[in-house]
Amino acid sequence: MLILPAIDLRSGAVVRLRQGDYDRETVYERDAALVAATFADAGFHRLHVVDLDGAREGRPVNDAALRQIFQVPGVRVELGGGLRDRASIDRALELGAWRVMIGSAAVRSPHMVHEVVRSIGPEHVALAVDARNGRLAVQGWADASDDTPESFIRSYLDHGIRTFHCTDVSKDGMLQGPNVAWYDALRGAFPEADLIAAGGVTTVNDLDALRSAGIDGAVIGRALYEGTITLASLRSWTRGGD
Repeated sequence: MLILPAIDLRSGAVVRLRQGDYDRETVYERDAALVAATFADAGFHRLHVVDLDGAREGRPVNDAALRQIFQVPGVRVELGGGLRDRASIDRALELGAWRVMIGSAAVRSPHMVHEVVRSIGPEHVALAVDARNGRLAVQGWADASDDTPESFIRSYLDHGIRTFHCTDVSKDGMLQGPNVAWYDALRGAFPEADLIAAGGVTTVNDLDALRSAGIDGAVIGRALYEGTITLASLRSWTRGGD
């Protein structure tokens, strides 16, 4: 199973939010490139980076910190946060993103997303499936869509996209374990999809549960920063980018 260490950026610093709440923020490190280098030195060369300011503003904001992360040798970054139009997506790719992660725009501008996939290839696009109370959360998780996660995934599978980052917002940043039952249901409904779990991963046992559910990868954020999962404890797991 692919392991993706997470770096969430706000005002250039590495932070974590609880349940996507900007008023419940913990700052872990001011030097984002140092964090990226630490992950790379431990053998994790695929990183999950979110521009939280960008998610809120609707456009990428943390360009300086992102450039420094992209310059870390051997690192490939999937970048999300504020990528809601073609110009923002192109800007992310120009900065050095290996893969763009699209959320709100995939709900509200599917034709644009299809054009991006045709232009850069489906392997460089992941879609964010952010769920709250059975509905998709959009606009930096501030609003709810009428779409369900299941209908959203199904519509894009029909257009060739295979990679979906699935987050139960209620679990994100809470260190209470992931919603394994939901991931198990998604796996059963979409056996052909590449499903990445995010939100709530707290211990290595959580990773075992996700792997048993057939999930293809997991994003780990606060657990790494708080030490409930250590980089050393992940040595036996598949490392991203090898």
